[in-house]
Formats: sequence, C-alpha cells, structure tokens
Amino acid sequence: MKDLWQPVAKHLLFPLHSRWEDNGVPAHLRELEATQFLPPHEVQELQFRRLRALLQHANDNCPFYRSRFAACGFNPLRLHDLDDLAIVPPLTKEDIRLHALDMRARNLPADRILDDKTGGSTGQPLHFFLDRARFFSRIAAAHRHDRWTGWDIGHKAAYLWGARRDIARKDSLAYRLRTGLLERTLVLDTSNISVKDLAGFRARLLRFRPVIYVAYANSIHLYAKYLVDAGIRSYHRPRAIITSAEFLDPERRQFIEKVFECRVFDRYGSRETGIIASECDRHAGLHHCAEALLLEVARQGLRVQPGEQGRILVTDLLNVGMPFIRYDIGDVGEPTQQACACGRGLPLLKMTGGRVTDFLVTTEGRVISGASLTIYLIANAPGVAQAQLVQQRSDEIIVKIVPAPDFGERTRDFFAREMPRFFGSKVRYELVCVEQIPAEASGKRRFSISSVDPANIFCPGSG
Repeated sequence: MKDLWQPVAKHLLFPLHSRWEDNGVPAHLRELEATQFLPPHEVQELQFRRLRALLQHANDNCPFYRSRFAACGFNPLRLHDLDDLAIVPPLTKEDIRLHALDMRARNLPADRILDDKTGGSTGQPLHFFLDRARFFSRIAAAHRHDRWTGWDIGHKAAYLWGARRDIARKDSLAYRLRTGLLERTLVLDTSNISVKDLAGFRARLLRFRPVIYVAYANSIHLYAKYLVDAGIRSYHRPRAIITSAEFLDPERRQFIEKVFECRVFDRYGSRETGIIASECDRHAGLHHCAEALLLEVARQGLRVQPGEQGRILVTDLLNVGMPFIRYDIGDVGEPTQQACACGRGLPLLKMTGGRVTDFLVTTEGRVISGASLTIYLIANAPGVAQAQLVQQRSDEIIVKIVPAPDFGERTRDFFAREMPRFFGSKVRYELVCVEQIPAEASGKRRFSISSVDPANIFCPGSG
C-alpha cells in the first residue's frame, strides 16, 4: 500500500520544522549527499582542511590541547600530512574523565554547548560536551546513512533499542507531533525484555509496518530467534534492518536476514562521535563518515597498513565545542584500500573486533541488555572508574570494580539499592575490587559476561 503521508513529511514538514528550529539539517544533508561521491583524493583534501582548522581551534581555545600539543612538541601550523599527527598521543577515556572541562572550548558561549554522557561499552562512565551545530550535523549524517538502506525522510522506522535515554518518551505536544507526523518512529525498549515483551513487539510491528528496523545487533537476533523457536510465521518483515551498538558476527547476520527476508546494514558509531561508519547496499565494508570524522587504525599510536589490525582512533572534525582528537574509542578494526562499486569516495573500514556486550538474565525470566546497564547503572555509580558484570547463574552476579578515589560506602549503598531494581529482589551479588579489567584478545574490555544463554528463556512455552 502506497504511503501517502511520507512525501508530506519529507517535502513540507521536514523543511518547516528545520526552519522553525533553525537547525541547518537540510543544508548539512545536501552537502553530505554531494560530498559522498567526491573522488577519494578530494575527500582527503576536505578532511585535511577541516583537520587543520580544528587543531588550530583546539590549540587556541582548549587549555587541555594547548598543554598537550606543547608537551609533545606539536605545532598545528606545521601540519603537512597525517603522519605529522602521530606525535600527538591518542586521547583516552581517562583523559576525558579527568580533563573534560579543560577540553571544552573557551570561545563558545554556554548556550551553544550541550552536555552528554555514556556508560561506554567497556563499562567506563564518560561525560562530555558537543556544540549545537555538531548535534544537528550528526542528525543529517544519520539521514544520509539511513538513505543507503532505501529509507527516506518521512518513512516509518522502528527502533529495537537498548539505551532508554535515547528512546525515552516526552509528554510535550511538540514532541508527540514531531515523532508522530515527521519522524514517524515506533520505539521498542529492549533494555529489559521478557517473552511477553517480544510477543508485544510482534503485534505492534504488524500494526505499524515500518520501512526499516534500527536495532541493537543482539536485540534483533534475540527477537528473530524468538519468532523461529516459537514457530511464528505471521510477523512483519521490513525493507531493511540497520544493526548497531554491538558487534555483528556473520552467523547472526545470516540468521537475521533469513528470518526477516531482507538485507542487514551494519553500522558503527558511538555516543561521543555519532555515526562513524555504515554499510551501503553493496555490503563491501563500512564507509567512514569521512566529511565529519578522521579515522586512523593504529598500533602504538602509529597507523597500520591496509589489511593489518589496529585500534581505531577517531578525530571529530566538526565538534568544536569539545574536540575529540585521536580518540581511542576502544575498538579494533582494519583499514582497506578497496574501492566500493557504489561509486562513493568515502573510505572503507572492516570491523574485526567491535563491541561484544552480553545480555544478562534475571530470576524473573527477563533479559537485560548490557549496553543499557552501562548507562543506567555504571554511569551513575559513585566511586567507580571501571566495572564488569559477570554472571554464572541467573541469581548470582559478580560486579568487578576498579575503584575511583571516592569509592566507599556511597558506592556500596548505590549497588544495594540499584541491583535489586535491575535484577529483582532475589539476586545475590558481590562487589569485588580489582586493579584492572583485562582486555579480550580483540582488545575490548567486555562490560558484561554471562554464561546464562538468554535464548533459553525465550524457547516456546516458556512464557
């Protein structure tokens, strides 16, 4: 059935709302639609111009970077190529936790700066800032990348999402009108789910009939497995599925595509930097959002050769509110010189480690996304520098904690209050202080590790 409202939302409501909000999204989107097809060398030239401007801005207006550049002998005015940038130490999450205020640009008024936070897929709480213009350019980038799937502005989209703060509903009339008439989104909270919730997802998706699903990789796999194990044949099949937030292995991708009879478009991003890279319809790798981000794949701070693995360093070329320069995001990837048949000049990235975030289960038969716990549990816990949840049984959880200087009774009181709220009154937990959380072979430090298979909870007849 033809969607008669979609062109109204795209051609009338979208430009009117953007003008009313003065957000610049249409202009950003037009630019991105054009620059993606520039030849690779022109994309690199654009990146380099923006990089030089960002580095000079950071040196002039951010005390942290002024000190860091001076300490390593780096002069932004003498930047001739990317190899010159290697002298600047990678930015760590610990740097941000300790120096966020000194990373914030002094020349921008307070009303242009937005604050945000993330628990981080590795369990390390992080607070950061970005400027208003960057917030809206990220929205434009999301629209550009969503369009690669066949979605367009005004089309319906369903989010099977594990971070409640991203999907929390607001009561204002303006918000309801925007989400209902312009964004046309259905939000399904996968941060804490049961069999009854999954049955409800199926019913709501059948009624709503979105063009695409945007989902945590583990969440959509869990929903697909529920449909298969329960022998359900009548369920909605979207035009495409975008997976994000967690590493998507080939076996799960194949299973999801088979169940929903559509292609999966994998995506890589973070709350700190927005969309980093996405697949196009050729599925030859993930295209960098290169107009806004500079990606380096490095080992010991030096860029690796194509085909070699290294840690991903991200420089946000457009966030002048709080520059992220050579940010070690904690993921592992592999650069490639392969040209994509789609014709885009945006470079490709191959994810070889990525995010591995297990679900945890409760004694009441619910499943909790580890990614949501990073935001709603660990990010709010006092006295915690880093954490990892380990579950061997549904009623037992070990909370490994790298203590921060203010670790103490407030920390213990927090977990005594919050653990039953998340995991139920029958949960038994133990706080174990450790010096560090060891990294996996992939280079990631997993936030949650569970030996309890959540799929067992969702087998037929368990609900």
